[in-house]
Amino acid sequence: MVKRSVSLAALLVLCACNVGGSVSASTKPPAAAPPAAEDEGEGEAPERTSPAASMQAKVDQFAVAELTADISSLPQSERDALEALIEASKHLDPIFDRQAWAGNPDLEQQLADATDDEGKARYAYFRMMRGPWDRQNDHEPFAIDKPHPKGAGFYPEGMTAEDFEAWLTAHPGDREAFEGLFTVIEREGESYVAVPYSKAYAKWLEPAAKDLERAATLTKNKSLKRFLKLRAKGFRTDDYYASDKAWMDLDSRVEITIGPYETYEDKLMNYKASFESFVTVSDPKASKALAKYKKYLPKMEQNLPVDDSVKTKRGAQSPIRVVDLVFTSGDARTSVQTIAFNLPNDERVRKEKGAKKVLLRNLIETKFDAIMKPIGERVLAPKHHASLSGDAFFHQVLFHELSHSLGPAFTQKDGRKVEVRVAIGPAYSAIEECKADVMGAYNILYMIDQGELPADFREKLLVSYFGGLFRSVRFGVAEAHGRGAAVQINRFLEEGSVTVGPKGRFQIGFAKLEQSISDLVRDLVMLQHNGDRAAVEAFLDQYGVLSDPMANALGRLDGIPVDIRPVYPLAGETGPR
Repeated sequence: MVKRSVSLAALLVLCACNVGGSVSASTKPPAAAPPAAEDEGEGEAPERTSPAASMQAKVDQFAVAELTADISSLPQSERDALEALIEASKHLDPIFDRQAWAGNPDLEQQLADATDDEGKARYAYFRMMRGPWDRQNDHEPFAIDKPHPKGAGFYPEGMTAEDFEAWLTAHPGDREAFEGLFTVIEREGESYVAVPYSKAYAKWLEPAAKDLERAATLTKNKSLKRFLKLRAKGFRTDDYYASDKAWMDLDSRVEITIGPYETYEDKLMNYKASFESFVTVSDPKASKALAKYKKYLPKMEQNLPVDDSVKTKRGAQSPIRVVDLVFTSGDARTSVQTIAFNLPNDERVRKEKGAKKVLLRNLIETKFDAIMKPIGERVLAPKHHASLSGDAFFHQVLFHELSHSLGPAFTQKDGRKVEVRVAIGPAYSAIEECKADVMGAYNILYMIDQGELPADFREKLLVSYFGGLFRSVRFGVAEAHGRGAAVQINRFLEEGSVTVGPKGRFQIGFAKLEQSISDLVRDLVMLQHNGDRAAVEAFLDQYGVLSDPMANALGRLDGIPVDIRPVYPLAGETGPR
């Protein structure tokens, strides 16, 4: 069993003190700060800082990064549509703020009036965290004196999971609406009621729908026009099935992913989807080059190291898009920035059409140069440094997203066939991100075996994959990706496929690591297949923790940003918001 260690927050605040400057997706980022001396600071008490400096250090964990795209080749009609899509996306920010916590708008008004350095830094961090709780430190409060509600803004404050289940036991007819992705649970006297998103957020969804329809009149692309009209209808009806299918068929230089998708915010039941938007400009040539991997999805499923009875069949269409990001809003613009996604989440659409994998190229490149590679050089033994590869990192991101489409989709709960997400509950997000990570590496190894990638890519993949886990674990073990990364690191350490060498640097045993990857894929798939919530929670409690070797490594990452703070020039932004 892994040994727990010091809090991640303390490490990050100390490390953040040297972070500053900005990086750009369109130019090569500046080199990270040089590594600290091997014995620097050992045995010494941390230097005390003022409250203002401590708060500013939190902000400075995130390096300012300008993200844009070359739109010079776009016809004027598509540029006009792009502007309308950005405007539509802006309407989702006030929705997400309320989904994160109903009290956010009022508290933001109070914090925005600050004139002192500490208050200004607190307000900036509030905007980045999308609320008064630190997403980098297990939702510890920094701008409020109350704990973070597990139900975020989706349920009445104080409602427990037991309250939720007790209500459904007494009112079984409410189950579908209460467990639905697109309802807010509100209290009415002594009762509860499920309010559809289209009603709860109509103030912002209606203008967003109109902007989508305006963009539909501007674009000349038929697939974009069709999607936008259907998605506008979805905003008014809470029925996204038709527009999700139209999004799968979208083939346009200007693209948008907009709507309620991920359930990470709902830590009470893991039922409720948050609104977000990604506005992008695609690269058809780069996308076509990766299309060959789509045909392998059924073979990847059959290659999983589990019994055939566990393997599933889903749609194999699964388009792959390489895009440059030009604007994000809602859940897509909080704390750590998403570098790729795999949508839609509707299992009906996945069964019919698969899921689309979207790689945010300019963001991936920025994070590798400014964050991932410097981290790998700090935590890995020097003999591994030459194998850190931007190409391997890009492929790991791609196959992480492909792997979200593999493995169990449904399981049994109380005699009902339900989605794995529903059966496992709040722990699902961490176990699913962990699965996608390790299964991504497993499937890249499979592609090497199939001759789709060169043999010399093997070592680059294993080194870059393991080093990249430390980028994710810095997000905190309370965050799904960070906890999933901790599981992988701790398993590999326990099994001896990765060992701690001189000066705390990690050394990889390549053959052993390949076996450990296969074994972990097997265990994670079976946990999802069985749908045993208690077993998943016990597994995460054992491995999804900050162990001593991890804490020691993270303590050596001073000067390297935890993540970025995006600026979008095409949306009229001139600095971080």
